Amino acid sequence: MSTNTLPSKPHNLFPVWLAVALALLWLIVWDLGIEFQDLLYGVEDMGEYLSRYGTPNFSNISSYLYLLVETLVTAFWGTALAFIIAAFVSPYAARPLAPNAIVYRLARELLNFMRAMPDLLLALIFVSSLGLGPLPGVLALAVHTAGFLGKFFAENMERVPAGKYEALSAVGAGFTQKIVFAAWPSMLREVVGNTLYIFDRNVRMAAVLGLVGAGGIGLELHDALRLFKYNQASALIIIILITIVVIDNLSSWIRKVLN
Repeated sequence: MSTNTLPSKPHNLFPVWLAVALALLWLIVWDLGIEFQDLLYGVEDMGEYLSRYGTPNFSNISSYLYLLVETLVTAFWGTALAFIIAAFVSPYAARPLAPNAIVYRLARELLNFMRAMPDLLLALIFVSSLGLGPLPGVLALAVHTAGFLGKFFAENMERVPAGKYEALSAVGAGFTQKIVFAAWPSMLREVVGNTLYIFDRNVRMAAVLGLVGAGGIGLELHDALRLFKYNQASALIIIILITIVVIDNLSSWIRKVLN
């Protein structure tokens, strides 16, 4: 006589994972020596400090807008140079196009190195070498973001159907012809979207790089904070925030139109 056994219900592991997560969180807090009571004690001081930015001073708005344009130009040329570098390196970092495994690995590691170098560190190096101004910011942005764009482009090239490369190879097309007539036309939308994203990101970073002497509105913000001119610093911060919001929405709209 056979008996039918019902399948057992799976155990609910949520309490176990929750306990593990809380234990890990407590371990991290304990290891880092984080004291939340210090944060609570400092709320009043933070409120007093932030209140100093309550009355923005736009009396030098013409000068601020000029510096903003300088920041935007820095971001633009940093993105343009990054695009050129990425366009040159990325085909060698794509498996279907790389001449051999050694070239592929060298190109990949070069892109990894550029991505691993922080903007601020590169800006400090270029400022020390070239002096203050927007040029160190342009070079820092170009080197760092070329690593990202190159990776994006290489992965897009690898997603192109292999038949397109094979068809061109069958009629005698070389390395450059496969890039121009197969790779780029197939990934044009992705290229535009990725480049707009990098430009959007570079606008924010160009303002930050000014804090280390790379010119633009960030340098003026650094001087205002260093001299305790909180009203001027507040005006600069508002201008930067408005600019970032406008560019972010504009780039999102362009990407939506292309898609």
